[in-house]
Amino acid sequence: MSFKNTPIPAAAEAAGFTNLTFADDFDSYDTIDTSGEGKPGYLWYIDRPYGRPPLTAEEYEVNDSVLTLKVAAPGCLTQLSSYSKAGDTGYTMQYGYAEIRMRIKMPDENYKKAWPAFWGMSKRDFMGKGWTDCGELDIIEMVPIHGKRKPIYTGTLHHHHRYHDEEGKLKTVYGSNLVNSCGYNDYFDYIDEEWHTYAVLWEPGHVSWYWDNKLMHSARYNEWDLPQYFYRNDPTPLPRLEHRDPKWANRTWKGCHHIMESDPQVMTIGARADWPAEIDWVRIWQK
Repeated sequence: MSFKNTPIPAAAEAAGFTNLTFADDFDSYDTIDTSGEGKPGYLWYIDRPYGRPPLTAEEYEVNDSVLTLKVAAPGCLTQLSSYSKAGDTGYTMQYGYAEIRMRIKMPDENYKKAWPAFWGMSKRDFMGKGWTDCGELDIIEMVPIHGKRKPIYTGTLHHHHRYHDEEGKLKTVYGSNLVNSCGYNDYFDYIDEEWHTYAVLWEPGHVSWYWDNKLMHSARYNEWDLPQYFYRNDPTPLPRLEHRDPKWANRTWKGCHHIMESDPQVMTIGARADWPAEIDWVRIWQK
């Protein structure tokens, strides 16, 4: 497998991310630790976080240079990750340009779960380590519109926070989320079952999402102010909407998402029952 002549995406090159640090064309199973033992030297691992069992052979397939994610039982998540919890080894991303070429089937009209997805998951969360704050970078997550059989594309930045009582007992988990609005998405009426490239550009304090090399939306964050979300290259931040439920009124706070600056991400691809996905390749460019 050679990636020597792989063209650098324009957005990645403009940001100085010209070093291909992670790449898989799924030509074989050789890049996947199919044993689940967490051995070093692989790109993908089948052992999952949160006490879930490793993937079974029936849940993923590599054929004709395409990875197909499928699920053995309803409600379960098929998940391949760039890091192994069992072996504490693998790849994590801290800034760069990550892209995936996927083909996504239309879900059943009664399907209500989100997914398929390609996202960055906090290593401290993935490993089950104790944490108060952690970040999550969703490069693409498909969400169904109920009754219309038309999935919508979302790209999201999460800041998860754990609150403990005075005795140190976990009381609740909440988060601040920057989610793109599909109403601003030019591709809203054009989602199909064809191949598309989804990508994210992650720089310190700035995240931009791309679909087929076109900028879709972006978010800026820092440690002293409220985060801001933008549509395309429009310099005007989109308005914030008050949540209908008062208990979630403070979902966004000053300095949120700054946790991303110290929170390396495990790269993960996944799907659920009745909504499989095919992956042609994954590439990550860094400095």
